[in-house]
Amino acid sequence: MIIEFLSTILYSVLGIVLLLLAIVGADKMFRLNLRHELVEEHNVAFGILIAGVAVAIGLIIAGTISS
Repeated sequence: MIIEFLSTILYSVLGIVLLLLAIVGADKMFRLNLRHELVEEHNVAFGILIAGVAVAIGLIIAGTISS
């Protein structure tokens, strides 16, 4: 029982780290400025776009980890 709990924690942390790396990678790859667009310009559409990307990448990571 404890092994299943620890593996769940490990995979959760791994999924979060991979999601953050993917967001930072997309930021660098597409030469975006997340802070400028979200904080200074209050660009709601850009925030929704980033949220959609995060959900999509999260689903991919979850599917990969669970298989």
